Amino acid sequence: MERQSETTSLNDSKYPQLAKKSSDGAYSYLVQRRVSAYITRFCVRRGISASSATCIDFVLALFASLFLYLGYFIAGVVFIQIFGIWSCVDGEIARLTKSTSQLGDFYDTMVDRIAEFLIVGALMLSMYRVSPDVSWGTIFFAYIGLAFLITASSEKYRSVFHENYPKNRVEPFFSWLCAGSDTRLLFLSLGIFAYAISGYAAIVQGLMVIQSVLLGFNFLFRLWKMPKLIQMNEPISE
Repeated sequence: MERQSETTSLNDSKYPQLAKKSSDGAYSYLVQRRVSAYITRFCVRRGISASSATCIDFVLALFASLFLYLGYFIAGVVFIQIFGIWSCVDGEIARLTKSTSQLGDFYDTMVDRIAEFLIVGALMLSMYRVSPDVSWGTIFFAYIGLAFLITASSEKYRSVFHENYPKNRVEPFFSWLCAGSDTRLLFLSLGIFAYAISGYAAIVQGLMVIQSVLLGFNFLFRLWKMPKLIQMNEPISE
């Protein structure tokens, strides 16, 4: 009976059963979830818990940050992408094994936010050594500040309506460009790879500026869209 139950659960892990179509970023839903489904099945078979997967995810982010800081940019890109895939695994394990918890959700979210902070910060420090005449600190705070505003708005929506912010449905344009950390880290990886090949720091600089501008427009669009979303849900008291 246990074997049959396990088989049924593993069958439930096939893409896209464990994905979150409305709230996953476009890159996460279409690409990362397809790969993470296999890793999730492996972890469940081996008895790896969702908490352990979150710890592994954090370690991968640390390796990505370390390689970027030391100037091993290709290795950093590889670990960023592995980190992105593992970011899906812990939640999938929890849903597959019916072991979801508020604490696990909290740490999963915090790891994602800390990881982006560390990865971008390590990249900016490395770029400063290469091109100290560029205001990398200003670029870093503009990007991270706007990314955290986007994240805070999503988390506030979830705390109020008890559902993930449906960015794929509400803002598909931004979902492909900057609304989720999956797409932000994808474009960042492409920029780092292009820099590693060409040696032009302006590639990374231009990418970060463009992403910051897009995040700003995304946040303004979300503020404009929010009243309509609230009207679609039940009235809430302050």
